[in-house]
Formats: sequence, C-alpha cells, structure tokens
Amino acid sequence: MDYELVECSKHTDERGYLVEFLRHEELDRQHTAFGQVYFVTFERPRQVRGNHYHTRGREWFGVAHGTLEVVLEDVRTRERVEFVLRSDDKSFTRLSIGPYIAHAFRNLSPTAILIDYATEQFDHVDHDRNPYVLIEPAAVPTVETGA
Repeated sequence: MDYELVECSKHTDERGYLVEFLRHEELDRQHTAFGQVYFVTFERPRQVRGNHYHTRGREWFGVAHGTLEVVLEDVRTRERVEFVLRSDDKSFTRLSIGPYIAHAFRNLSPTAILIDYATEQFDHVDHDRNPYVLIEPAAVPTVETGA
C-alpha cells in the first residue's frame, strides 16, 4: 500500500516547538511543483473528516494539535491499516499517501488540527475527491428547544 510514516525533526525549547514538516529534497521529481497547503479543524470529539480517496497526486499530513485515529485503505486491493497520530509526542510523525489510498481521520481529543500538503491544488470543477467511507461519521448532537 502506498503510504509512509516519517519521523520529522522537532526542535523544542521553552517557547514551544518547531517541526520541519516537509523539505524540498524529500519530494520526488514529479512532486516538486507547488500544490496547496491547508489545515483542517476538528471542533468536537469523535468528529470524522476525510472518507475519500484521490486518483492522482500525493498528500502529506501531520497533526498540529490533538490526537487523531487514522484509517487508510487501498481501494484497489482492500489492504487496510489503522493507527493514531498525536501532536504531543516527543517526535512528530508525518503521514504521506499516494493515489487510490482512501483516508479518514477521527478526532480522539477535545479539538484537533490536521495540516495537509497536497501536490495538486483543489479544483472545484474537477476535484478528484471520491467518497469512500472508512469511519462512519459520529452523530451530531442535537439541541432540543422548547415548543
């Protein structure tokens, strides 16, 4: 399955830490053009994001805050892996995935922030986002109002 977990350099002092998330020399020749960097927030425990795959491009993920359960599945072979990524570990682990790797993230903390570098910029017309449920989304709590 086309995924990799890499321990990144994490420099810590009394102010906090700095992570060398992704360096140019870590990109192979086909991925050196700039794509898009974004972050995704998880505003409540058990919230699920992702549940899709792409047919092209590569993505690199890292947890900037919180703890996330990660589920990956190769949609062609059905090979599946599950693990947890945390922002508070002594080291910082980066996940990279290639095409046809379905991915889903479930928040295991009060809130979380996931950083993502994608080799392709999101295109609202041809977005190459194919639904693939790996983690059933948690029910959204409803607020009862008096009638």
